[in-house]
Amino acid sequence: MIADGVTATAKQLHGLTPSEIEEVERDQLTPLAEAYRQFLELAGRGAGRFLRGSDAFYPAILGLGHYARELLAENEVPFTLADDDRVILMHQGYQFDFLRGIDRDPEVWSYCEGSGEPILTYSHFTDWLDDMVRQETKSWAKLVPGYEAEQKKPAGEPRYTSYRMNPDGSLTEEF
Repeated sequence: MIADGVTATAKQLHGLTPSEIEEVERDQLTPLAEAYRQFLELAGRGAGRFLRGSDAFYPAILGLGHYARELLAENEVPFTLADDDRVILMHQGYQFDFLRGIDRDPEVWSYCEGSGEPILTYSHFTDWLDDMVRQETKSWAKLVPGYEAEQKKPAGEPRYTSYRMNPDGSLTEEF
């Protein structure tokens, strides 16, 4: 469960309105799969620390199909996204996940720069989501207590701080 109190709390689950979901659907150029639509209704605007560092939430998900196609072209990958593929996540501009198929709970395919063509990674979106939740809740359960302990140190005492390094060398997302 995403809302484990560490990765996210129930109050940090921010779903999309019907009009925002329609905007995502127009951007993706094809109807959204029902399982993905339900995710957007529950947490499409964000879910605490879940998927931090990736573009997976509104409004950042708008345009991901375009950016994914650009990434494939830049890397001269012969694979072409179909018109009904829906890009659901892009990480740091070098990898993305997309839904393939018109099923209620479609396949998830993944592409990572330098790895050749996209590959099938999950038979169903809900399998992908379950695995992401499992991985992230496990990771945040380990990271957050140490981060919180560092924040409680008295002023002037050295603190350990982690940052995310962006492709351009800048640092963001202190945790």
